[in-house]
Amino acid sequence: MQSLFSYSKSNSPIHRTPAGLKILALVAVPITLQLAPPYVCYVLMVLFLVLALMSGTGFRNFLRDLRPIVIYSIFILAIDVLSFLLFDRNRAIITGTSLFLVLKLVCAMEATSIFFRTTSVYQIKDTLQTVERVVTFGHTRYTVSSTFTLFLSFLPMIFETWTAIELAYRARGGRNGISKAIRLLPRLIAMSIKRASTTYLALLNRS
Repeated sequence: MQSLFSYSKSNSPIHRTPAGLKILALVAVPITLQLAPPYVCYVLMVLFLVLALMSGTGFRNFLRDLRPIVIYSIFILAIDVLSFLLFDRNRAIITGTSLFLVLKLVCAMEATSIFFRTTSVYQIKDTLQTVERVVTFGHTRYTVSSTFTLFLSFLPMIFETWTAIELAYRARGGRNGISKAIRLLPRLIAMSIKRASTTYLALLNRS
């Protein structure tokens, strides 16, 4: 089972797109969502859906990457419903503001999924090192680019680590519930910190 936001090897046009352009797009999406009207969200959702299909990474994986925002989105809409029932029944049950916020979350998560599914950590590193080399006129130890690469790769790294320890937990007969979180979260934190340190040193050695 693939972890959330894990890189999938392929030769699709999205994979062959330079990592620098995808990083710029990843930065531009939340800015666009903040400034653009609601209909732009619908356009972006369709666009990202098409890009996900073109990437060949699996539509099921694309949908699985949206899971982290499900609970948050339900919480936002539930607050709206409770507000309607308890305070003001003269407005819509779900306001346009809340719905627009959920749409923004979906669009941002779709963009994040496509980026990490089609861009390897070493593509990110090479792109950022090129930028750092140009900015510093070649006088650099690539510390900034390695740190930023680690920052970008930390999200898929956490989910990959969680998938590994969760599979081991289930193999030992573990069950879902509060006890699962109590047992696995400390291990997730410790393993993520250790892996982040190892990855950072590896990035520096490959510079």
